[in-house]
Parts: sequence; structure tokens; C-alpha cells
Amino acid sequence: MENKIPLVSVIIPMFNAAKFIPQTLESLLYQTMKDFEVIVVDDCSNDNSVEVVESFSERFGGRLKLVKLPKNTGSPGIPRNVGIQIACGKYISFLDSDDLYTKTALEELSTLAEKFQADVVSVDGSFRLWGGNQKSVDAPEMTDMNELTNPKNFTVKRFFCDSSLNEPTLKPETFEGRVKLFIDAPAYNFGIFSSFCRRNFLIVNQIKFPDMFAGEDQFFNFACLCLAKNFLRIPNIFYIVRPRANSIMRELSFNPEQYFRKRVNAFIHSLIEAEKFMKDIPFFQKHLNYRYAVLDKFAFLRLDPTHKFYLNSSRGALNTIVKKEFNFHDAVASAYLFDMVNIYKIYLARLQLENNALKEELKKYRSAKTS
Repeated sequence: MENKIPLVSVIIPMFNAAKFIPQTLESLLYQTMKDFEVIVVDDCSNDNSVEVVESFSERFGGRLKLVKLPKNTGSPGIPRNVGIQIACGKYISFLDSDDLYTKTALEELSTLAEKFQADVVSVDGSFRLWGGNQKSVDAPEMTDMNELTNPKNFTVKRFFCDSSLNEPTLKPETFEGRVKLFIDAPAYNFGIFSSFCRRNFLIVNQIKFPDMFAGEDQFFNFACLCLAKNFLRIPNIFYIVRPRANSIMRELSFNPEQYFRKRVNAFIHSLIEAEKFMKDIPFFQKHLNYRYAVLDKFAFLRLDPTHKFYLNSSRGALNTIVKKEFNFHDAVASAYLFDMVNIYKIYLARLQLENNALKEELKKYRSAKTS
């Protein structure tokens, strides 16, 4: 008997998540819709993550696949790309190995995708678990499903939601409108929780996650936003973020210089990937202002989290670190930085002129008052 093709493939990249992934997998077992497969792509974990996932195999009844990569990639993007290639589902959903889905997530997402014949269903917000003060997923309450579902332990808060979005919509339908949507979106929209995609759409358009330290999900979602025929935005929220003390995004707290170097590297790669994507699209060839605005958005997303390190470091130390990451191939990043610096110089010069003019006005006012 031929195996039934699942409606949805849930892809989970994993690295050293033995403490956390049991609750992630349990949140999938709780799903009201059962027509899905789970693909866990292990990025060479050196704890017992693989054994933990294998222990769930029987409970999923053949719907759980475990893929072991031959070497560590250091980025969740590459494991997700592997998952896309081997997935069988009509739709692709992404879940991190320490996060959760609400129990109706896959049912609602797939129903809306089918109803609107969407290439992409975009969710612009997530839930986040809190317990008084924000707790790390390493806390004992975060590693037990009964404790996680006990309302006495946690408060669930909504994050990054567009309050004006009250019902599913295919708007904006124009390319310009979609680009504006990306440029104007809050910094953490278009994260990995955002997109539920038709697999064939990803394959035909060769949409992949770039290999970078951070921001691979935002680039992926930007490509989806630009290339989807039907891009459906919905107010529903399904993704539950569990804060993790030693995640990649919190590396600043224990190795600031390494974090800063990786951020600079991600900044360079973001601009290169964005420019590579936009250079052959007629809209961006014609509208250079939007092309630059997109580069500016990616630059902000990559560099803004480094401001604490920047403010606490000497200029000479920063120059040394940045030089280690740049090379002569970084034309896009260099050009962007040159433009950005000169734009700020013009802005500062304009403020200085306005300041001088105000001083003159104040001088005349005082002179007239004394006379």
C-alpha cells in the first residue's frame, strides 16, 4: 500500500536541544489536524538530542523523520533547506527546536492556505511565554509539558502584532505595496514564525535560506513576499516562543566580540544576498530608491542589536574587528556603508545649518528685546 502524501511538512532544525525538543514535539502531537509529517534535521548535536527524537518515533506512527547532517553548519538555515528538499507535504511549516505551536496551528494554517489558494500564509506576530519576569527555557518549568500548560506558571503575551489586521487579506497585491510592507514592518516581523508556504512555490522559485549567522529567516520571507502570486496575511497567531538563555541571539551576553564579528559578517551577507536577489527584478532596476531602502532595512536588522557593544567599545577596537570581516569582494556592503555615512554627513550638516539659523534668530530676538 502506497504511503499517503501528507498535507503539511513541519521542518525543525536541531542542535543540542535534548532538554527542549520533547515539548516541541509534544506540541505537534497535540495538533487537532493529523495530516502532517515532522522532519527533524540534526546539525551534528553533541548531546543526546538524536536519541530523544528517536524516542518519539512510535508516538508519531511513522510521521516523524530524522535526518543527520554529516557536519555542523552553524546555522539553522541550511538544515531547513535540507528539510525542504526531502519534504513530501503540499505545504511547508517551520518550527524551532525550543518553541511550540498552539494545538490548532496546522489546522488553521492549512485551511486558510487552501481557501485562498495561497503560495504563502504570513503571520505577523507570535506568543511569548513569561513567568513573572521573563524565564529562560532552561528553567525547570520550561522543560515539562504539564508545567508549560499550567496557567499558574506562565503568562502568554502577544508580540509584534499588526492591530489593523482584523481578517485574512491578500492585500497589498501590488509589488510596490509588498516592498513597502517589508520596509515599514517592525524589526522582528518576518521571523521564522511568519511563513507557511506551498512547497512547490519554494522549489519552482528556488527560494532558500542563506547561510548566515542571523537574519536568514527574514531574507527567506522577503523573497517569499516578493515572488508569491497569492500572499495571504492573517491575524491568527500560532507560534509560541520560549526564551532560551544560550541561544544564538543571546550570544552577546557571554562573548561580545565574537557576537559583534558575527553580526558584521551577517550584515555583509545580508546585503550581498539582497542585492543578488534584487538585481534581476525589473521593479528594483527601475526604482533604485526602493532597492536602497531594502538594503537599508536589512542593514538595520543586522546591526541594530549590536549597539550596546558599539557604545561600550573604543573606535580603534571596532575598526580592527570590522577589518577582519571585510575583504575586497564586499562591494555591496562597502558601497552601502559609503552611502550611509555620506547621508548621515548631509543630515548632520543640515542640522548644523538649522541650528545656526536658530542661533541667529535667537540673537536677533535678544537684541530687539534689549533695545
